[in-house]
Order: sequence, then C-alpha cells, then structure tokens
Amino acid sequence: MNYAVPALRAGYTHSETNIILPALVGVYEWERADVRPLVFCLRIDSAQPLTLSRALIEQRLVRWLAPCRYRLLEALAEHLVQKMRGEWHCKRIVLEIEKPDALGKLARVGVRITRHVG
Repeated sequence: MNYAVPALRAGYTHSETNIILPALVGVYEWERADVRPLVFCLRIDSAQPLTLSRALIEQRLVRWLAPCRYRLLEALAEHLVQKMRGEWHCKRIVLEIEKPDALGKLARVGVRITRHVG
C-alpha cells in the first residue's frame, strides 16, 4: 500500500508593533480619571493567509477598547486576545501591551501573553 504523506503547510504571520491607542486601565483612582495611551504589539500566526492590515487592526482595537474599564493590563490582554480569536482565524496570538509612564517618568510596565488556538 502506498500512503501519501500530507504536505506540510507553510504558516502565515502578521505582525504589528507600536500601535498607540488610548484606553482606560488602572488600579488607582487617578489612573481611572482619564484615558491614557497604551502601546500594542502583536503577532498573529495562521494556517491560511491573513487579510489584515495595520489600519484594520487599529480599527478593531479602538472598537474593542472603547467599552473596557479593566484595572489590570493582564485582564485587558485576555479580553483582546479573545476578540482576536473570535474574529481572525489564527493558530497563535502573541500580544504585548505597555503602559508608558505607569510609574511616573521612571518606567514602563507591560504584559505579554501568548495563546494557542485549537
């Protein structure tokens, strides 16, 4: 018997860095008084070609961020990854969110999560 070996499919990746968008995230009341810029970087891996552009990703992020009032970046990151998984057919998402000046002018804080779909 001759068994055909399935061809390995090459993966497709889309990456965007330094997308700066306003959001309301913070534990302290002074952080929750107004929106502040967050910096987003993401990498989406898929088995099929992705029809994503920076403009489309920014548009979706703005829409997904609008109702959010999370206290922790980790919770916001999980929320956004779930939205991405639901809308874009992908096998892996890496999302980084940084909050510039979170500790005054001294440092940035951030989170990076990786989620595998499937």
